[in-house]
Amino acid sequence: METRYHLRNPLMFFSDLLRQPKGVALWVFALMVVNLAGMVFWSEPLARAIVAVFLLSAMLMMGLYAAYGFERILGLCHVLWIPFLVVLVMHLPQAAGAFAGYLIVLVVCIGISLLFDVRDVWIYVSNKRARQ
Repeated sequence: METRYHLRNPLMFFSDLLRQPKGVALWVFALMVVNLAGMVFWSEPLARAIVAVFLLSAMLMMGLYAAYGFERILGLCHVLWIPFLVVLVMHLPQAAGAFAGYLIVLVVCIGISLLFDVRDVWIYVSNKRARQ
């Protein structure tokens, strides 16, 4: 039996995002802003890592979106954030000033996002299993 896959244009992600409930779209845009705000602190090696991990996660999200569409499985794209959250928390005591404040905001945002992501992926996988 042959299975055919239809890949979506990853650039359509943003138009699909805008069709989601306003809270979802606002949260995703807020995460983008908070992660990309690391560029303000570019002289910090950790800030460069923040931007790099965000970009890797975004590429993974575009791949998942192309394969699955706007589904709960997209939460899987933040898998890199799980170990990275530990790294960020470990660096908090050494951070100072505005960078420390930024890291606290980022840690809170990533932590909240991961809670949603774990729930969404769990629901997606559970629904797939129930249909089999």
